Amino acid sequence: MKRYPQHNDYEIIGLIQEGDTEAVTLLADKYTRLIAKKIHKFNLSYIFDDMHQEGLMILYKSAVTFNPAFNKTFTRYFEMNYERYLITTVTQFRVRSEVEYLHKQDIHQSVHSVSECSVYFPLHLKELKKVLTETEYHVYILREVKNETVDRIASRLAVPIKTVYNALHRAKAKIHRHFQA
Repeated sequence: MKRYPQHNDYEIIGLIQEGDTEAVTLLADKYTRLIAKKIHKFNLSYIFDDMHQEGLMILYKSAVTFNPAFNKTFTRYFEMNYERYLITTVTQFRVRSEVEYLHKQDIHQSVHSVSECSVYFPLHLKELKKVLTETEYHVYILREVKNETVDRIASRLAVPIKTVYNALHRAKAKIHRHFQA
């Protein structure tokens, strides 16, 4: 704030509230370092540009709505508004990541493509039938191709979960050995 000793925050805010666009630029230049500091404080550097833009918008809104009658400095008023926004943003990111973690299987199943990827896919399946037992083949197809859960496979084939894991492990090992030879 040393760069603008001739400009008082209250003078700049008064000009902004009167509609002066140059005053908005002056205030943005004056507070850009504080905005950057808050972005780094909340560990949001990976989306710095977005958060900086939001900070400038909150700065403008704070300048328009600022009322000195509440015995707060403008810097503190803006800082409080911007920190509340950053707290909300971090909380939303956390909630989204928790929802993704809790529903990862459902999300994966809804976006996982189970269509045949090439004309050679049926030949690949025919080759797998030669190598694997019937149980291993069904478990492998349900888990690796159709992306079903182990619990669902176990109930569908009426076998214990451990059997599904064992069959899948044996199937992968046999397939690996067969195609390495």
